[in-house]
Amino acid sequence: MNDRIFLRGIPVHARHGVFEEERRLGQRFIFDIDFWVDAQAYARADDAAAAVSYADVYDAVVQAAGEPSLNLIEAVAERVAQRLLDSFAPIKRVRVEVHKPSAPIVGVFGDVGVEIFRDRDGAGR
Repeated sequence: MNDRIFLRGIPVHARHGVFEEERRLGQRFIFDIDFWVDAQAYARADDAAAAVSYADVYDAVVQAAGEPSLNLIEAVAERVAQRLLDSFAPIKRVRVEVHKPSAPIVGVFGDVGVEIFRDRDGAGR
């Protein structure tokens, strides 16, 4: 599966984290999504109806990310990946990257995040 479609920099305000304050106040998470499909047939035919809608993928990410609180960003990434695989049959593989730029870390840092790969067959990377 060589055809990769991506969405970058999806901001979501959500209430994930281990600490009470994170869950009460919430914070900004940024999602980068890649998904693999076989685009050859619909691309050759220029058939938008056969493609996976970027807007629908965006909506699924925002909805899954905003659902009830989880402790770990790894769990948030897992929820988003599973939602995409469950919701869009043409998607064969996903990569979900979650950035938590305001993670409660004492010190100076640019970003904290996690990246997971999930396949429709249940395999990882």
